[in-house]
Amino acid sequence: MIEGERLILVRGGQTISFGKTAVRRAAVATLAALALAGCNGGTVDEHTLKRDAEKVGSLATEGELLANDVSKGRSTKPFAQVQAKALAAAAAEFAAGLAKRPTSPGIEHDVRRLAKLAGKVSRELEQLRAHPMDRGVAAALGKPLRDDADAADELAK
Repeated sequence: MIEGERLILVRGGQTISFGKTAVRRAAVATLAALALAGCNGGTVDEHTLKRDAEKVGSLATEGELLANDVSKGRSTKPFAQVQAKALAAAAAEFAAGLAKRPTSPGIEHDVRRLAKLAGKVSRELEQLRAHPMDRGVAAALGKPLRDDADAADELAK
């Protein structure tokens, strides 16, 4: 149910309220995760490497934002779990696809680095999914996810 600028969910007698920003962020991340998960076919060339690195960087950045919200108590458990799960799944899809896809000559090393980075992002987001209300875990994940986003940005250049 929508009440004013909040989305209210009632599940099993528990009321969960999401603000407009949280709902918008969830919709964007879910759509991005679904779109990204379907893009893992064909030979990886320089253009594909750049595009995939940008997407992995976006997943890490979204994960950092989520971790920041959780660390400050500005997220609900269901929201954090769903978001972290969707982002982790998309990152895992990139990790698996990049690890096995054929690659244009000369960029193999960077493609495999990106695959490992995507796997690392996925594992970090899985930690957040497993501990959606643990402010300490979330705070500890903020910097690694930011560093991952920076590393992906470097690979996208």
